Amino acid sequence: MFEKVVLRRSESGSAITLGDIAEAALFYQNVHLVLDYGTLNGLVKNIGMPDLLSFLSRPNISAVYCEETLGTKTEKHGSTDTHQFIAFMLAGDQEAGQLNSRKKRLEYIIERQGYTKKQARRFAERFRNIVPIKKLSDDYFIEGGVVNSAWNDVTNHDFVHEAIRCVLEKEIGVKLINPDFFFRVLPSNPKFQIRTNLDFDSINSFRKEKGLSQELISPAHFINNLLEARADTVFSSHYGGEFYTSEITSSIIRIKHNELLKRAGINSAELKNFNEIILDDVPSIKEIINTGSRDFSEFLKLLDKSKKFRDWTQGVNPDEKLIKAYFRDVTAEGLGGRMPVKVLRYVLGSAVSAVEPVTGTMVSAADTFL
Repeated sequence: MFEKVVLRRSESGSAITLGDIAEAALFYQNVHLVLDYGTLNGLVKNIGMPDLLSFLSRPNISAVYCEETLGTKTEKHGSTDTHQFIAFMLAGDQEAGQLNSRKKRLEYIIERQGYTKKQARRFAERFRNIVPIKKLSDDYFIEGGVVNSAWNDVTNHDFVHEAIRCVLEKEIGVKLINPDFFFRVLPSNPKFQIRTNLDFDSINSFRKEKGLSQELISPAHFINNLLEARADTVFSSHYGGEFYTSEITSSIIRIKHNELLKRAGINSAELKNFNEIILDDVPSIKEIINTGSRDFSEFLKLLDKSKKFRDWTQGVNPDEKLIKAYFRDVTAEGLGGRMPVKVLRYVLGSAVSAVEPVTGTMVSAADTFL
């Protein structure tokens, strides 16, 4: 249980946050981060290079840095739009000029957060010694690259239709989906066209009213979710273990590989139950870190204390809810002040009785932690 997890995207689909990483590190024996430009830039900004390097040097934390960002490029040919899945990366800017090496691109990210050139060079070298830098477009993760691996997905018409319907339902709701909705890909490798009867004027108006984005979206926005889902599937296969991904990506993968996330789904439910049953009105670890209520350095102290818990979960069945009591105890002490012992024991008893009978061995383990 909770042996290894791979993180690439937060639940909302945006870059991994400190809170995502903190929550995963608290529960899982090993956490592997797939960092891209946006995630690395955000982490350097939020905790600084010294703390980031220290965290990445922990024995149960590992990472890979992928400079390339996945996207869907659209080209106009008269009244026709042609699309193509791509992997692109920062090549330079007006101030820095051409960034034609990995070293320069990495130093650029660090310098942008206020470090001197000398500091950036030193931190970049230390980072490269800890974190390997890989490409999405070569054969490292999958033969032919991640982008090419998504080609089979867009040529599967039934899958595309159901996957896009799922994306639409989660992003805009069923009201804006036509009863006779269709979304078809016309492939011409490596590019493709899209035919759809979606009303993008209504969709963009809806998004603007809901404050989702001022940017106008097109069919490329929706089809790009298939590329992201394919990438997560590739990473999961490459690294093994469970993976943490967005709700939309998870749904797409479930459509194509119904059993792929079975175990990850169980563990996701476990984590949600921790918050819903044990914590009640106390924010989750992710919210505490992301809102700045607690500093990341405070969390690292909590993480050190939680090693006993993570060692114990190696031999615990995912259905056993006793771990909830210890979670409440550790987080209260480390981030929010210790709760009265009787409250802990009351929650423990209520949670256990609602789930299943408890053996003497399990009760003994819980008493040890409390």
